Amino acid sequence: MRVGAQLLLTFLLNASWQIAMVAAFAAVCDWLLRGMAPRYRHGLWVAALFLALALPVLSSASVIKTFLSSKAKSQPTEIAAAPIFVTRVSSPDLDSMEPPAAENSASAPAVAPARRNFLASVIHLNKNLAAVLVGLYGLFLLYRAGQLIRAWRRTKTIVQSAIAFESTGPVEAIIKKCQTAIGVHRVRLLCSTSVPVPITVGILNPSIILPERLLHDVDEEVLTTAIGHELVHVARRDYLSNLVCELIYLPLSFHPAMALVRRRIKQTRELCCDEAVATKLLRAETYARSLVRLIGSAPLGRRLAADTTIGISESDILEVRIMTLLNKTKLTARRKRVLLSAAALLLATPCIAATSFALNFDIDRQEPGPTAAQQSVKRELQAQAREREELKRAEQELKEQARKAPESKRPEIEAQLRVVQKSLELHERMAQQYNQQNREEGQKKLEEMRTTLAQLEKTPPADEARMKDVREKIALMEKLYTAEREREVEKTIVEMQKAEGDRKARVIHHVEPEYTPDAREKKIEGTVVLTLTVDHDGLPTNIMVKQALYPSLDQSAIEAAGKMRFEPAMKNGQPASQVLSVEFRFNLEYRPKQEPEEVEKRAAEERAGQGESPVREVRMRKDQEQQGREERARKQAELTRGAVLSMDRAIQIATSQVPGKVLACSLGRDGDKLFYHVVIIGGDGDKTTTTYVWVSAIDGQILKTEKEERK
Repeated sequence: MRVGAQLLLTFLLNASWQIAMVAAFAAVCDWLLRGMAPRYRHGLWVAALFLALALPVLSSASVIKTFLSSKAKSQPTEIAAAPIFVTRVSSPDLDSMEPPAAENSASAPAVAPARRNFLASVIHLNKNLAAVLVGLYGLFLLYRAGQLIRAWRRTKTIVQSAIAFESTGPVEAIIKKCQTAIGVHRVRLLCSTSVPVPITVGILNPSIILPERLLHDVDEEVLTTAIGHELVHVARRDYLSNLVCELIYLPLSFHPAMALVRRRIKQTRELCCDEAVATKLLRAETYARSLVRLIGSAPLGRRLAADTTIGISESDILEVRIMTLLNKTKLTARRKRVLLSAAALLLATPCIAATSFALNFDIDRQEPGPTAAQQSVKRELQAQAREREELKRAEQELKEQARKAPESKRPEIEAQLRVVQKSLELHERMAQQYNQQNREEGQKKLEEMRTTLAQLEKTPPADEARMKDVREKIALMEKLYTAEREREVEKTIVEMQKAEGDRKARVIHHVEPEYTPDAREKKIEGTVVLTLTVDHDGLPTNIMVKQALYPSLDQSAIEAAGKMRFEPAMKNGQPASQVLSVEFRFNLEYRPKQEPEEVEKRAAEERAGQGESPVREVRMRKDQEQQGREERARKQAELTRGAVLSMDRAIQIATSQVPGKVLACSLGRDGDKLFYHVVIIGGDGDKTTTTYVWVSAIDGQILKTEKEERK
């Protein structure tokens, strides 16, 4: 109902100004074509009538488009329930070492913000006022339809009272002469005392009803004029075209300009018939004289309804008709083409304006306004948001100062930076708690309304009005939650897109080094730190040992770093090279994962020894791994869309509770819970502590913490 009311009111709103503009431009075009044949002017006004209906209808199409798009957005998105883990590796000089783009964010479809049509205006309207306007328009349509039905009944009564007449010799000759000249033979001729002038009725079986007085005192010129004019109406199928025009006029009859368009259609139609009779049957002077005698001698009486009959005196412009018959203006073919082209261009102007400046109605739902307490909370939230923005700017400035400051002043700046970061973290945590509290309260109210609706449905007799109101409130709250969620996702995507413009290098293929047998025999453990340069193509070059551990382990680390692949750093949107530090920790209790190429090679060698085709098996293995990567990428994309917090933010929350070095961070799901799994390593003397922290990806709360100590 709401969409239907919006459609109707949008149609009426646009019709109120588009009809006036169409009529004004049609009047200008009619003035330009005043010296041309009446058929051009008649076609002009018929086109204006169709445009007066088509333009408001097309302008209302945006309401349907908006309704369909809102239904498409409301469809729920399926999210995989299986847990997925993505490793994130970090180093001192590498801000974001993430998995390959094919398995992470690049796999997620980009969400482009919806474009808004700034040429279209939306007028908000109260629901009750909209109902009143729709009701008034409905009553007006009923009134106009009643008038049309009453006129049709009067016409039907006239046809039923008409009788066939016996044509005498002169009358028969006049009828045959007119039919031969006009080219119409399939028509009935009747007479009646109820009509003052000749009329034409009927679509499939047309009939011409003549006044009985014309058959008593036969005047050859007058009778030829009457019959010839009505036969032209039959040949042109004017009765059918007039009925179509009346049906189009019915929903637009509220506008005064439509009365002008309708009248001009009837007048130009009579001018076209006059021109045809004067060309095919009688001379213009004789026809004009007979026309004056025929209409002037008609007795005064109640006028017939012109919307269901076609008659010789349908338009009250007898003087204009006579002057048009007697005064013929001759125009050259070139001038005719110029005038017709100018009229067509002028009539196209309303079409362009209608598509550019269409207006829309939006019926507002009746919702209570915000209370004073709600306004106070809103102002407080806005103030906190401003404070967070100021803290973020201060954090960026202090980071820049710490990067450029000398070693003597750096500790003081870093201390200030830690204070700012703690304050910023406190503000963000308070905001997250407030949002979580609001979500919980909203969900609680939503569940209460659903329970109320279920009780109303079970309790007879059903209160349809109250059930409808509860359903509307439930739909509104669900829509608000959906819109809020979409805004959060769009904000996250925008932040990610901004970060893409200027970023550091990222790992897209991580390789663990092999633990050499000689180092394993000697039980050597520790960390190898390498420096390397990531070029524009993401390839590691200039690999050097910054912190050595053992020769064979150093060489193994260099070989592993050479196999790693990076997403190059971006500077002003362009790839740039960057120097990085990469750490490899060797631990006897940790067994590094073998490279897929080596696993495939060994498996192929084993299968070759058993007589199988290694090439085929390797190819099948690669296809399976490719399918697995695509499936993981799809599931990871779905998880990423469901996460509110970024991975960096989850790491900050985890390290604020458990200091140490982050070894890995992964995004996973357990039932309805979406979380980040952060692995933090810390050391004290000869003990190494590994802490596992689960951080909620929705509100940032720490779900669980586990510690593991090793010597």
